[in-house]
Amino acid sequence: MKPASFSQKLWRFTVDPRLEVSALIEPMHDLIRQEMADRPGVLLAIHDWSTLSFGGHASKTDRVELTHAKDVGYDLATVLMVRGDDGAPIAPALVSLTTAEGVLSTRDDAPAVDLCHIDQVREAMRYIDDLKFNTRLVHVIDREADSVNHWRQWSADGHLALVRADDRKVLCAGQETSLVAIADRLHQEDSFQDAGTARYHGRRARLYVAETEVVLHRPGKRNVGRKKIEIPGPPLPLRLVVTEVRDSKGHVLARWLLLTNVPAALGDAATIARWYYFRWRIESYHKLLKGAGWQLESWLQRDGQRLLIKLMLALGACASIWALERRRDAEAEAFKELLMQLSGRQTKRDRAVTTSGLLAGLWVLQCAVGPLARHGPHELNAMLENYLPAFAKNNGC
Repeated sequence: MKPASFSQKLWRFTVDPRLEVSALIEPMHDLIRQEMADRPGVLLAIHDWSTLSFGGHASKTDRVELTHAKDVGYDLATVLMVRGDDGAPIAPALVSLTTAEGVLSTRDDAPAVDLCHIDQVREAMRYIDDLKFNTRLVHVIDREADSVNHWRQWSADGHLALVRADDRKVLCAGQETSLVAIADRLHQEDSFQDAGTARYHGRRARLYVAETEVVLHRPGKRNVGRKKIEIPGPPLPLRLVVTEVRDSKGHVLARWLLLTNVPAALGDAATIARWYYFRWRIESYHKLLKGAGWQLESWLQRDGQRLLIKLMLALGACASIWALERRRDAEAEAFKELLMQLSGRQTKRDRAVTTSGLLAGLWVLQCAVGPLARHGPHELNAMLENYLPAFAKNNGC
């Protein structure tokens, strides 16, 4: 088919009133269940948000003001499911898009449009738990979710969570102190243990961890209008896992203050640090959508509903490629090598296969299958010899 035919079919698909976005994510839910059945283990649910800037797309009349970016567009929320043992991404389990007209979501009961990010987390946790993936779930969230009040809600609901914390006052060994003071003390006492290799901004590094028990004892706080009100609650004991990312000379490149209610029997300090390290997978996911593969912020769909439908198709392709990446048999490795060759992408020496490269190679392969079936390699090479001999096979170059 001609490219215009593909565009027309996509347009018809996105405007079909019979289509329910919630149905488009069900195959990805099935993929996650199958992965857990084939390889049981802890499943990480990584929550994150990303703004989609469409400042130059005046035809999108449902754009919302993006406060932090001082721009207009949409706010994308995703819960990405990742294997706990090696950090391999599986598929998104929940995707939502906030527009000026409301929240569009793969959930049937979309959250209210005026919910801030952290207030979306509790219902997202409940939704993920209700999907019955038949494994232990740990919700991983960055510092945006560091809130005493929300921690108490999640723990009361029975959710296991891992959150990077800012500095705050806590009880440690019965004394009030700060998380930073505890981390400094652990560093001075040389309490850190090697937790394995990592990469930090492309550099080789190692993770070092130290752990202690802390108690969140202060009231929670909530913004109501322009005021902050205190919300009292019971003391909440948590594990504090201080993680340092160090280079080969022992210099500290980064420090993470990680709070979790995960039992030690399910994950020791090194495992907790590794799980938070895997949170970077969702940042790579955002990069893949916006810059390294799909160029999402250049899509021309006229409203958020159509854009979300197209996004679900793209995420289905990502989930299929991730499934291929997780395979290690000889046939799969050969196919991955073929797709990378077709992509024409250059890669780092220690990473021969990339998700964006596999997607690019798949596109080339799909475009080539039809002409190869119609003409065959010999006829195509003959065409090159007749019209573009410099590019023909066995041209002596």
